[in-house]
Amino acid sequence: MARLVLRYQGKGPKPQQSTEQIRSSDNIAIVDDSSPRMILVDAPEDELKVLVDSMPDWIMSPERTYHLPNPHPKLRRGSEQEE
Repeated sequence: MARLVLRYQGKGPKPQQSTEQIRSSDNIAIVDDSSPRMILVDAPEDELKVLVDSMPDWIMSPERTYHLPNPHPKLRRGSEQEE
């Protein structure tokens, strides 16, 4: 199973009918449905692709994560300077 993002590219918010179609699939688990245009799912990629291809204006892509830099980096102590 892979984490995949489904994005609705049509006008307006994602159609409720498409969301229910995704929700009713046996091997697809919705992880997050709070966005007005996207759904994060856990699903077999091949099975989800067949479903997404049958729904107009939807695309599928793998979930990506990014590591944010430390907002408060620590200074390294150098060798003591001679006075």
